[in-house]
Amino acid sequence: MSFLNLTMTATVIKANCNGCKLWLRISTIILCCASPFAVSQQLFDDLATLTSPAHAGRSAGSDEPNLSAQFLFARFTQLGLQTEYQRFSFKTGFTSEATGHNVVAKLPCNTPRCGKAIVVSAHYDHLGTKGSKIYAGANDNASGTAALLALAQQLKTAKRYYPIILLATDAEEKGLHGAKHYASKINSTEYALNINLDMLALNQKSTLYVMHSRTAKPYVEVLARLPVHDFKLKLASSPQRMRRLVGTERVDWLKASDHYAFHKAGLPYLYFGMGEDKHHHSVKDTLEQIDFKKYQHVVNFINDFIVALLDCPLDCTS
Repeated sequence: MSFLNLTMTATVIKANCNGCKLWLRISTIILCCASPFAVSQQLFDDLATLTSPAHAGRSAGSDEPNLSAQFLFARFTQLGLQTEYQRFSFKTGFTSEATGHNVVAKLPCNTPRCGKAIVVSAHYDHLGTKGSKIYAGANDNASGTAALLALAQQLKTAKRYYPIILLATDAEEKGLHGAKHYASKINSTEYALNINLDMLALNQKSTLYVMHSRTAKPYVEVLARLPVHDFKLKLASSPQRMRRLVGTERVDWLKASDHYAFHKAGLPYLYFGMGEDKHHHSVKDTLEQIDFKKYQHVVNFINDFIVALLDCPLDCTS
């Protein structure tokens, strides 16, 4: 997310249970092999990879897809999705330009009646490095990016009345450039909705915020019917409402992340995020700060929502 500076304190430990290795907050230790909400090892592994020193903070701007883009391409391909890079240029100054690479993975409609496409977006880029400091960007936005991979795993076997596109954007932190490029190349009449994921690791408030356009009301009604576990869900139908819910006036939540590019293209949108994070855009935004149990519940909830949408006949949200 490209806006502010944001603290979550957490102590994490490793727990082993019959070979099941997990990271858990010490305040909420669970038995990994007994809990129905056992942490997904693959989700953790993807999050750990994206925040590792090898990925060096996932800075945007390289002639060829960087290590993070290559990792996402390989994971989507491994899961059997049709995957491609989308190359684009963006300005880095008055006269200079750089190259970014979106990673686009597609799941076609698999029912006789097919509706418009749903695009689920999350930016994978972050701030990179500054001297010896690495800005890992665990919450912003490895959390949303790893969620895309988890969704791909689940949605590939789901009934899909709508084609779905999982879009990992580049250069969001430098001005939403990846999303703007993607949105500029589509025929908006062929798309139903954008679902944007940015900063999903909940803080002590345990609140997931969903800001949505008024045109997304039918989809919000589906969302509101779903059960919520281990966190609170708050809906905002405008940036003004979002500011009141989060308790800050300094953020323009409409323009704060990639959903803005799709909004400008005329698509309904739902933006999922935790609100403010005290570690935002700092070297403290690391894997150790994430309450993984809550994060897993959020990812499961978003998956349940999208499954419900995809399994919905074309007239069920009208």
